[in-house]
Amino acid sequence: MSGKYDAIVYEYFEKAQGTIVLISEDPLFKKMLSSTIFKIIGTKRDCLFAVETLQAGLKKIQDLTKRSMECIVFIERMVGGVTSTDTLLTLKRLLPDLKIIVLVGETKRENIAFFYEIGVSNVISKPASMNNIIEKMAFTVKPQGKLSELMSIGKRCLAAGKYMEAMQVAKKVLQLKPESPAGLMLQGDIHIAQNELEKALNCYHQAHESSKIYLEPIKKLVDAYRGVDENEMLKYMKKLDRLSPLNAYRKTEIGKIHVKRDEMELAESYFDQAIETVTKEAMGMISSVAESISEAVDANPGMAEKYLVKVLEAKGKTLGKDDIALFNKLGIALRGQGKWKEAIENYANALRISPEDEGLFYNMGMAYYDGGDKRMAVKCFDDALRINPDFYKVSEAVSMNLGTLYAEVRDYERALPCFESALKLNPKNGQARRKVAALKEAVG
Repeated sequence: MSGKYDAIVYEYFEKAQGTIVLISEDPLFKKMLSSTIFKIIGTKRDCLFAVETLQAGLKKIQDLTKRSMECIVFIERMVGGVTSTDTLLTLKRLLPDLKIIVLVGETKRENIAFFYEIGVSNVISKPASMNNIIEKMAFTVKPQGKLSELMSIGKRCLAAGKYMEAMQVAKKVLQLKPESPAGLMLQGDIHIAQNELEKALNCYHQAHESSKIYLEPIKKLVDAYRGVDENEMLKYMKKLDRLSPLNAYRKTEIGKIHVKRDEMELAESYFDQAIETVTKEAMGMISSVAESISEAVDANPGMAEKYLVKVLEAKGKTLGKDDIALFNKLGIALRGQGKWKEAIENYANALRISPEDEGLFYNMGMAYYDGGDKRMAVKCFDDALRINPDFYKVSEAVSMNLGTLYAEVRDYERALPCFESALKLNPKNGQARRKVAALKEAVG
């Protein structure tokens, strides 16, 4: 980690008297962030305010803002089983300059696109290293490079109504980096402030041409065409929708435009997509809560089954490949109660969603084995190996299970590499060593 980033963050706390509000229920991240600030960066100030609810977070942000204190908000994507999207939108509407870093688990590109679209400064994927936290904070506090410094000056001039000075800064940006989307958008914003729509549109179009997948110029074009040219506005709204497809509000707005034009089929399509988007978000909440509960009662398979069934039923038609882990957890909970038939049915349902998942075939095979049906267990293991011949090589337990079943049905040539894999993963596995020796003798 470059000392440059450490210095920027240290300066934020010590010179700018900056603070952090963390809205998270994750004690590990809280500990990591605290260690980063106080041990690595070395600030001595009382500057970290950690809360576990959205309400407490908003109250703290409001308090710091009233006292004119610099603030960076770290906020989980899910807080208390509820998505923080509405809170993010509210914060950016009331405090447009507030610096926000969203904390996420594994997430898709469109999720990240949506966060940046609504104005967050940065996104951190957990688990995060101290270096990663410091770097993201540094870029949030002080975007790097000469261009970023100039853009900051230009925006301040524009906000103060100093249009000539702002335009000079924009020209400097474009001299440093010709066709810079940021510089062109700054020019466009200056023209908008001076009621020069055609000139503004020209700048925004150039910015968009310079970077086709950058969301900001497209958003500028949508706003500039609003109330001026509905066709153009709609065209760019749909471009935004393709690049950032999780914005249900925009889908609804597009649908309303089609209703006004009496294009009901198109309107219905966008309204359906809007409902599907918010339904997936809601199902994500349900899934998160139910998974959390099922993990808490992991030692009680019956209770784990109850809550996993609830989430699968709630998700219904929205179930997809991302939910396969839920099916696997439910299968384990069912097998833990001796419900091997129900476990097989559960895996069969999952395979309808993800028919080429070797893990599902393996788990189904284990359920058949529990029920004493070795023939079907072998068939499932064979299917798993057909999809991925090496899948067992990363797990000692899986290697042992495959080897045991193949040995029991006297398929020694298939059993041997499985026990060899288990022995390679754990050279102290005495059972695997004995099996390897016996099978080598058996196959000659």
